Amino acid sequence: MNIFDSKALTWDDLPRRVELAKSVVKNIIPHLNGNEKILDFGCGTGLVGLNLAPFVKEVIGIDTSKEMVKKFNEKSKKLNLNAKAFCKDIFEVDEKFDIVVSSMTLHHIKDIEKLSKKLLNLTHKVFLADLVKEDGTFHTKGNEGVFHFGFDKKELNHYFKDWKQEYKIIHTIKKNKKFPIFLLMLYK
Repeated sequence: MNIFDSKALTWDDLPRRVELAKSVVKNIIPHLNGNEKILDFGCGTGLVGLNLAPFVKEVIGIDTSKEMVKKFNEKSKKLNLNAKAFCKDIFEVDEKFDIVVSSMTLHHIKDIEKLSKKLLNLTHKVFLADLVKEDGTFHTKGNEGVFHFGFDKKELNHYFKDWKQEYKIIHTIKKNKKFPIFLLMLYK
């Protein structure tokens, strides 16, 4: 069982998750023209993807948690959105997209350089939101499935060296302390 399967039912109940998603969406919308097909990887319950769906042609979500995917699809159907999620890993995707987005997934991916190369084959524009480098205390219930304690700008520059990049801090999550969240825009 995926560690996120048991969390899917109550995932949206935490206000800080909803607030982060709103901030990510608000920062992506100005870059949209309305005709895009978007891939939201690590889509979870759709807090980002489903809120982008009204502004684009189509959203495809992918997540390795089948329960998160189920929740995404239930919400999409209820809201009558042109969005559908599938249980798969980013490295299993071959379809091309206008834009790829992801929020709070990057630190769960072991090989970021492999991801960068994969994204180059899928799209020409990417938006990645994740934690600024932290001390490992963000995940208060343990770091299972966490490969990176956030990222500093220099690391991101290295991992995504084949892309043009724009970086900005867009949000702060307040838990046991403050955790800044960046949005990295990659484009060719």
